[in-house]
Amino acid sequence: MITWMQRHKKYLVITIWISTIAFVGAGFVGWGAYDLNKDRTASVAKVGNRTISVQEFQQAYGNHYSFYNNLLSGKLTQEQAEQMGLEKMVMNTLINQTLLLNYADDIGLIATQEDIKERLKNNPNFQQDGAFSKDVYYALLKQNKIAPNEYEDSLKKEILTAKLENFLKLVPSTQESSIFASAFFMEDRLAISSVSLEANDISIKEEEIKAFWEKNKSNFLTKKSYTLEIVNLPLSTTKIDDKELEEFFAQEKHNYKHDDGKLMSFEEAKAQATIDLRLKNDKKVALESYLAFKKAQVTPNETKVVYEDDATFPIDKLQSAGLDEVLKPIALKNGYMIVKVKEVKFPEPMPYELAKKGAFSQLLNETKLTALEKKAQEKLQTVRGTDIGFVSRDSVRSIAGLDEAKTAELLSYIFDNTAKKGYKIIDDKAIIYEILEQKLLNEEKSKQYVSLINENISQIKQTELNQNLVKKLGSVYKTEQYYKGK
Repeated sequence: MITWMQRHKKYLVITIWISTIAFVGAGFVGWGAYDLNKDRTASVAKVGNRTISVQEFQQAYGNHYSFYNNLLSGKLTQEQAEQMGLEKMVMNTLINQTLLLNYADDIGLIATQEDIKERLKNNPNFQQDGAFSKDVYYALLKQNKIAPNEYEDSLKKEILTAKLENFLKLVPSTQESSIFASAFFMEDRLAISSVSLEANDISIKEEEIKAFWEKNKSNFLTKKSYTLEIVNLPLSTTKIDDKELEEFFAQEKHNYKHDDGKLMSFEEAKAQATIDLRLKNDKKVALESYLAFKKAQVTPNETKVVYEDDATFPIDKLQSAGLDEVLKPIALKNGYMIVKVKEVKFPEPMPYELAKKGAFSQLLNETKLTALEKKAQEKLQTVRGTDIGFVSRDSVRSIAGLDEAKTAELLSYIFDNTAKKGYKIIDDKAIIYEILEQKLLNEEKSKQYVSLINENISQIKQTELNQNLVKKLGSVYKTEQYYKGK
């Protein structure tokens, strides 16, 4: 998994900027101690005339961590983040972006107060009834523990970065457009046939399954599990005064939105707001119960085993907990839960009988793939497929009985390879193809998609320019890095 993450980290540099503030309540993730002297306590680095603050580093680290954690369905651990060098990646990204900001300063680009006001006014997160609301703006920043001046400083950097990108924007030439159009919209006349396996093509014996399991035991592990003692505290049922509920809603109304982002009315949010207010009122009792549980003055009312993939349980709360540790109250929709971790069982190889079903499934898939590839290679030399005429990358008609998505996968493979003949395995069959004829440029499509072509050319040229510019700026502006990262 770490190898996969390292292979894809270049995309993060493109998609995450230091000025991006995601109001999703993502907490910052901790890291090692800083090697800072008294003059450097507010910064992790200085690049040219600009500094990179500790807060910027935390913000960027939190965004990077959340990005990868989402890619991995919430399973990224701190250990894995360290193995992939996430801190160094964040630091390098911040330094490169700050080099560009120094250059923007030197060529006279600025972010004005009017620019900032425009950004704030057009941000839907800060709008109420379609218009900018100061109350929503300040409440949302407060909720995310961000000072307004810090947020607006980050906006200045975002605006300055956008102005620099616009200043450096490269316009595609006519020749470049023609070359790209040829690559995008060339057409191949194809002969197509398909190969599938017969029932008697595959045979797997018991000893083969066992041998496969012996060789691949590390692929068949038990799930990590936690044995928990739990004190459940249901929501209180005392009557809530309507005035108290209305006051609570007035303070927290920015948290109650429809799917389209519009704020709910009091009546629309009343049911959820009632639950949230009860949770707020019950918190003191929950903390008292937590302290009593730690002192063994409260008896758990449930013992439960949960597994690491249990989506119904807040597993993230358990991952760093020690044995016999009592966790602080966890708020649920129906009350609070206080948990003590009594046992942690780490993954270990399954016995053969438990792993047999999974081992058979994996071996069967591998055996099928090998047999299908062998059959496709044999047919490739002898079979002449059906001429289906000219197709392009964006053809939407079905080929060899494939649906639209699978057809697109096949065509992408054919156009990305240089071989005149070949095959592509899709699901349970191999599609054999032969290119009979080729047209290099479809003038009609080229005119239809001229903006798309030029956008792709600009992106490629811009990426190359930015990489070379950052490399050059690294020798122009002095960089002092106070925190090296892991």
